[in-house]
Amino acid sequence: MLKIKSDGDRMDEEFEKNGKEKKVEKIKRLIESEVFDRTVLLTLGYFMNKKLIESVDFPISKGKEAYVFRATAGEKVKKDYGFDFIAIKIYMIETSQFKRMSSYIQGDKRFGDVKKSKRGIVYTWTRKEFRNLMICESAGVNAPKPIAFKDNILLMEYIGENGDPARLLHDIGPPEPEKNFNQIIGEIKKLYRNNLVHADISDFNILVKGNELFLIDIGQGVLRDHPMAEEFLTRDVRNMVKYFSKFGIKSNVDEILNKIKQIDKTNKK
Repeated sequence: MLKIKSDGDRMDEEFEKNGKEKKVEKIKRLIESEVFDRTVLLTLGYFMNKKLIESVDFPISKGKEAYVFRATAGEKVKKDYGFDFIAIKIYMIETSQFKRMSSYIQGDKRFGDVKKSKRGIVYTWTRKEFRNLMICESAGVNAPKPIAFKDNILLMEYIGENGDPARLLHDIGPPEPEKNFNQIIGEIKKLYRNNLVHADISDFNILVKGNELFLIDIGQGVLRDHPMAEEFLTRDVRNMVKYFSKFGIKSNVDEILNKIKQIDKTNKK
């Protein structure tokens, strides 16, 4: 039987300390109603049977289109990856922004068989993020390692320390601004030279773990031959130049773009 824990004992305790038990119960009911329908429960049961997850522990974040939960890793994940925890990303069928998703899927030659229904678009988006994470891994980019996907659920590496999730760059800022800026530009370059553009890099889509930064939310990433790839690349670089300028890092968007696009014939440097 699939074990889905509460929103986390730590959250329960915190609310109880402040006399807000009703609030945590409201949050639990909201999450259950939005996330854990019969289809999702069946898919989570499938992952449990495959020994990929042992339990769903507590929510890490809620975005416009998906919830992310920490989960205790199953025996197979512990054996194959050495992870004690993994992240489960569950895309919402009813509340996802389908027009936005479609704009990133259209023009991507990998996904020419997309069903036009809401469910079909979300399922394709989940598969797309998994494929993009595979490119990140092969390119040596700091991003969650992909583990598995099915329907609207993606399993990936949990980025955190001592069981606690890593925080967003937006929330805590760069620990070493110059080093962190150079790292992110380097990640953009690695992706581009491995035929991918993230297409939505911002301080809201970067996690901080120690002194290292990790790219997340890469479902919208497009291949270099996508009609909008160059525009997305420019936007990614411009976002990072603007953000890190707040921390005294001076750089030029055009110069960075030129360096990123200097691809040699072997496409390896």
